[in-house]
Amino acid sequence: MTTTLPAHPGPIHQLLNPSIRTLVDRLDIKTNQRVLEVGAGAGEITARLAQLVGRYGAVTAVDTDTSHLTGTPVIDVQQRDPNRDLLPGQADSYDHIVARWPHGTLRDPADVVEQMITRLRPGGWLVLADITPNAPRVYRSPDDDSLTLITTVMHQVQRAVTGSYSGTWTAAPEALLLQHGLVQHCIHSGTETWTGGGPGCGLLADIVTHLYPRLIGITHADADRFVGLMADPRVLLGSYERRVIHARERT
Repeated sequence: MTTTLPAHPGPIHQLLNPSIRTLVDRLDIKTNQRVLEVGAGAGEITARLAQLVGRYGAVTAVDTDTSHLTGTPVIDVQQRDPNRDLLPGQADSYDHIVARWPHGTLRDPADVVEQMITRLRPGGWLVLADITPNAPRVYRSPDDDSLTLITTVMHQVQRAVTGSYSGTWTAAPEALLLQHGLVQHCIHSGTETWTGGGPGCGLLADIVTHLYPRLIGITHADADRFVGLMADPRVLLGSYERRVIHARERT
């Protein structure tokens, strides 16, 4: 199978892909199963899911923008906006469902989660990945002006990526999943330190280059200066907090 990757995949996908990939590889996804992926982006996780289900399995890859996804005999690409369209499938359609918070806001995140639960077969895993509203931290910078710029830009990136400072699937995932009878709940969340010149700060520089026209109050000169600071080893940041929730439908 092949996918076409954009020069700059959506930032939310770049930030969440490692966490999703780690969890997907731990779950019991078997050959010949059917998987729904919501927020497929550039298809990196789609490709892994297709490998796991094999040539006789099926992956339905859904995103508002499907221009970077390529359908195959295994992968069914469907363009859907979860704010306007129902998710594909009927009740008990999929063995597992993997979803990441979309780039932007959802009018009713709980409704989208409930649609996924309805489509999940007994014994199947539901995986929800997002970035929490916890603010990133700047531990070290060359000077006070740099500290102010880095802090401002990082907060604006968080707003642009999630659609707000509080955009998550749900503030109380356990309550929602328990309410719908899912079991074996587990939440993995974490941050890491990013040093100037390292891969984390490089990713952040790339995201800012990609997003700066949408960052409120950030000029082209600010963005250029920020990119330069991300290569400075005197900079030490705390990353955005990534969260992956998984729970299982009762058998």
